[in-house]
Amino acid sequence: MGKTRFTVLLGALACLVGSVQAAETTVTATGLDQHDGELLELGYPDPRIEGDFEVLDLAFIENGTATIRTDIEDPFVAHVRLVDSEDESFARGVVEPGAQHIVAASESDGDLRFSGGTYNELIFPATTATTSDSVIDERLKAIYLSHGDPTARVLALQAAWLEGDDDEQNTAFVELSGELGNYRAVDLMTALRDHRTEQIAKTMKYFSALTLDGEEVRLEDVLKDNQYTLVEFWASWCGPCIAEIPYLKDAYEKYRDKGFEILSVNLDEDPAAWETASVDEYDIPWVNVCDGEAFDSTIAKLYRVNAIPANYLITSDGKRVARHLRGESLETKLAELLPL
Repeated sequence: MGKTRFTVLLGALACLVGSVQAAETTVTATGLDQHDGELLELGYPDPRIEGDFEVLDLAFIENGTATIRTDIEDPFVAHVRLVDSEDESFARGVVEPGAQHIVAASESDGDLRFSGGTYNELIFPATTATTSDSVIDERLKAIYLSHGDPTARVLALQAAWLEGDDDEQNTAFVELSGELGNYRAVDLMTALRDHRTEQIAKTMKYFSALTLDGEEVRLEDVLKDNQYTLVEFWASWCGPCIAEIPYLKDAYEKYRDKGFEILSVNLDEDPAAWETASVDEYDIPWVNVCDGEAFDSTIAKLYRVNAIPANYLITSDGKRVARHLRGESLETKLAELLPL
């Protein structure tokens, strides 16, 4: 009898340990008077579903305010955005069980900012309009590589992962997924990784665009003339893009005669800014095109580019072999494919 009681007690304890208690999190958005009557939604990117976005819950905006309530079991990076609105502004932050979050316009630049919650303030602290993407990237990197709290590490990694993953991030992911494999953040990163792996194996979609001289360039023609082509998305206002130019020039100088070409797709709205950056400031020597539509560019939409820098290394027959080769990783990859 005693043994039976002990066994039952152990089973009950195991159930308690294995269960996770969900708690309600609240997200209140303010200052949205111009959007009264519209819907605000809370969710997260997920390539496994139609539309690539999972909606947790939504609420109508009344008198400039909307409050969304939903039950969650663990913290993860989520987005708050308007539904079917021409204004695509959204706030990104960490939602936490039991937390009360606020979404409001920042005093520094007017952008929507997600606040509230211990992890959110760590992963997404207040920034100014002059805070560079590289500073934000380095801060996230410091957290996911060395922070003492595994949950903080996995959340910082998820925030960085949404923009693309590299070898260092993948190493951290393997470690953290073993420790926090039941977290929604880990599940979402796994889905994104699998989706990106699938995309790399697909054939590149062809496009054409004009150079500064008005010459039409077709991707298939560039691919046909080279063993490997790097299709690279950039803009003159993008600090991290500009920081990549010296690395691109080094790789181009070493491997252009081995069958390597770069096809840059510029996402500036102003053709003058594109020309100034390309000719006067950085003297870009490779193929350089633009359609003047920024992120509304047909090419950017074709490849679902929503953040830059972004690039794809492609074979002569249009197969993707790598993506997001930044810094010295481009030369490392080319050294494997085109030994000098």
